[in-house]
Amino acid sequence: MPHATHARITPLPLAELAPEEQKLAKLGADEVIRVLARNPSLMKASSGLGEHLLSRGKLHPRVRELVILRVALRCEAPYEWANHVPAALGAGATAEEINALSDPAAVWPPGDDAVLRAADELCAEAFVSDETWAALASTLDEATILEVLFLVGYYRMMAGFLNSAGVEVKPGQPVLGERVAPMVAAGPVVADALPFSGETGVDGTWHITFTHPAGSKELVLDLETGDDGVTGSIVDTQLGVTVPIVSGGVDGHRLDFTAVVTDPARFDIGVVGTVDGDVFTGSVTISGGGTFPFSGVRAG
Repeated sequence: MPHATHARITPLPLAELAPEEQKLAKLGADEVIRVLARNPSLMKASSGLGEHLLSRGKLHPRVRELVILRVALRCEAPYEWANHVPAALGAGATAEEINALSDPAAVWPPGDDAVLRAADELCAEAFVSDETWAALASTLDEATILEVLFLVGYYRMMAGFLNSAGVEVKPGQPVLGERVAPMVAAGPVVADALPFSGETGVDGTWHITFTHPAGSKELVLDLETGDDGVTGSIVDTQLGVTVPIVSGGVDGHRLDFTAVVTDPARFDIGVVGTVDGDVFTGSVTISGGGTFPFSGVRAG
């Protein structure tokens, strides 16, 4: 399918976006936000469905992202592909699975095969065949089948917008048609290379690096433990957002807690980690987004 070879709609400069639009742009897909900001009411209407599909849908994030990538392939949408390859890796899809999306001979488990066939048929004919519908119904309930239909439809719509408006892929992002390399895990923090504070507990301020296939993010984590468990906050200095910890517990040097992000988009965060002196390591689970490693050091 053809797509524009240059930007037909000039993205608004970041400084000209409304504050909430700036925060959304900093979350990712900033070129899309800066183009859609030319029509703020349309952006608000369309992003509501997109946010629901990405963060509150019933499909497993891995399956969701494989479906989106299949749509990107069928619609030959470079920007959609570039931005959802990292999301797919983060959601648990392997590089081998992503590469298999373009292989007609690839063999998939029945559940994956059904949703990918549905994506193919919807992109080709705007209709799911009886055979594929039966395959969907054998593994999914009706609510989730409806979600598959809307997911494919939404990203077909986005592909048409992205290809026609000429929203440009940033240098270094995955290229449609090229093989995807496996995700490389971040190296651990080396405790011996750090100054020793003498502190051993969980309480305190931590500088955390959250590792995601789309790029790492630096966060500040303030923790306090007491009879009621874990309290504190997560601070994203880039977005200017502070997220309070809503619940949590600690067992020695191991802790877990949850936080709810509401600005600029709503999603839940679950953190599980272990403190070893001045080093804090563990994983972050984002609702609808997957699980990712983090590591950090005690501040000061």
